[in-house]
Amino acid sequence: MSKKVTDSGKADTFDPQGTAPGEAAPAVPLRLARALAWARPLLLLAGIALAGACVAWLLIGRVEERERAQMLAAIHGRADSLVWALEGSARFLDGGHSGAGGLARLVAEVARQPGVAWIAITDAAGRILADSNPELTGAALYTPEEMRRLAPSGVTRGRFSPDDPTIYETWRLFAPARLRGESGRHRRAGHSRPEGEGLRCVFVALDVTGMEEHLADLALQLWVVAGIVLVAAEAVTALVLLFRRYRSSRRLLADAEALAAQVVRNYPAGLLVLDRKGRVRLANARARALLGIKGGIKGGMEGGTEGAGAAVPGPAAAGLDLDAIMGELADGVELISRELELWRPKGDPVPVELTAAPLYGAGGAGGDGAEVLGYLFALRDMGEIRSLERKLRQHERLSALGKLAAGLAHEIRNPLSSVRGYATYLTERLKDDPLGHATGELLIEETARLDRVLTDLLGLARPRDLAPAPVPLGGLLSRVVAVAMPDAAEKGVRLVATLPKGGSDVANVDADRLMQAVLNLVINAIQATDAGGEVEVALEAAPKATDGAGAGAAPGWRIRVRDTGCGMAQETAAQIFTPYFTTRATGTGLGLAITRQIVEQHGGTIGVSTLPGHGTTMTIELPGAAAPRGAGGAA
Repeated sequence: MSKKVTDSGKADTFDPQGTAPGEAAPAVPLRLARALAWARPLLLLAGIALAGACVAWLLIGRVEERERAQMLAAIHGRADSLVWALEGSARFLDGGHSGAGGLARLVAEVARQPGVAWIAITDAAGRILADSNPELTGAALYTPEEMRRLAPSGVTRGRFSPDDPTIYETWRLFAPARLRGESGRHRRAGHSRPEGEGLRCVFVALDVTGMEEHLADLALQLWVVAGIVLVAAEAVTALVLLFRRYRSSRRLLADAEALAAQVVRNYPAGLLVLDRKGRVRLANARARALLGIKGGIKGGMEGGTEGAGAAVPGPAAAGLDLDAIMGELADGVELISRELELWRPKGDPVPVELTAAPLYGAGGAGGDGAEVLGYLFALRDMGEIRSLERKLRQHERLSALGKLAAGLAHEIRNPLSSVRGYATYLTERLKDDPLGHATGELLIEETARLDRVLTDLLGLARPRDLAPAPVPLGGLLSRVVAVAMPDAAEKGVRLVATLPKGGSDVANVDADRLMQAVLNLVINAIQATDAGGEVEVALEAAPKATDGAGAGAAPGWRIRVRDTGCGMAQETAAQIFTPYFTTRATGTGLGLAITRQIVEQHGGTIGVSTLPGHGTTMTIELPGAAAPRGAGGAA
């Protein structure tokens, strides 16, 4: 909530967001929207990470199981190799040369290989027949019940030892070929079965400590690779999201800049943005025209940087003290609105309404850490509004005058006719009296002048309807010059006409009324010009309208009456169309008011450009296609 400070010293509340007094702006939804905007990509990345971790866990588990199975198959293959070696070597013990002691030594010798924890050969009841540790020979390795659960067969089986998980036990039937049964030839020869004939089982225990370490290293390597792949996928996804967000932000920024540029460019008021040092950062065409800024100080959204950051040369010359206004804004005033006039080297002062406000950075006005980045000035041309106000007051005065004139004219004209009749009668009777006759003539002239004043007054109050017809304006102005030429010659003033050639100056006007209006201007110009001066009557085509309601209409006409007389002050020029305002002792003050009325009846406008000591130019603008209005159109 800021305050609008006017020249009267009163402060009005100004709330750009339309919130109630004392009510905080609804910032929570905006913050929630921003949080959701950032939460969506974060949730997406978290989902990708969770899904990737699950997939990696499944894949690594499968790879680890496959590797474990392959390692166990290799362990079984080694155990089979050891058993085959024992069985092959046991054949040479079949002659009774070594007996059970030889088998024990053979088992102890094979068990010395690396990675072998122990080897044992048992009978069907689980009693050890031979062991890599001779001290255990004859002891029970497993009970008969356990042996039945193990169910030894010709296929190697294995398990991790219940007592030590680093030991992997394999077992199968121990049946060397000679012990398993000889051929028929051997049996017929009377060879007996070797000692220990019956079902025997061989147990080979291998140290698998490296197996778990290998599986752990493999799992770690796979998790590292999966982590790298997952991080890469997250990075690629984040980059894609950031790139899409970047493109969306660039597109939104471009749209916002284009929209802001069009708003600034087409804004009817002048917009001027200065930084803290008073340098121009943005100035639209209207502001440059009002302040007289030369060059292409565009900056910002005006589509260029040429001249951006330059100091403002125009405002000081135009009577606008921007430094003082920026000082007020720097002292804490949030909004300044006041009316002033801008002076230009050529032309009249331009009344403008100035609105100024500071531009804040992050945090906005009153926010934490907010700093003033610059100042915004809006200049609204009030010339047309002031002109309309003057016209409205003029019409109000004319309306009041019309009502008064209508009553006065009827009340005065009847007695005036009687006075003129008696004056004429007395003048005829006093022919022989020079003084009386002269007095009668003077009385007749004054009553005639008073009658003309009443006629003009009635014409101003209730103008008659126009009778428009196609009229060559050049010929009409030539007749005006011809009528006014004797007055100009008597005054010693040179009267000239500047008219177009070709005969294409036809306009739909009331010739008599328009001639009366122009003749009033010419007579006034002659009377305001000293001997040796010049009065010019000129006709030219007005430029064709390119925008607004008159776009596409035929070009109008411009009539200028220029003199080299004494000119007028601006205060005098502002009142010349007011009824009964005159600067001449013998003037009635109704001529220019009637002229303006006639021009406005034709749908045109009349203006004055004057400078003391440099003459005056009266300009009539007539539309090209607009039909003249009736008497009711001019109040």
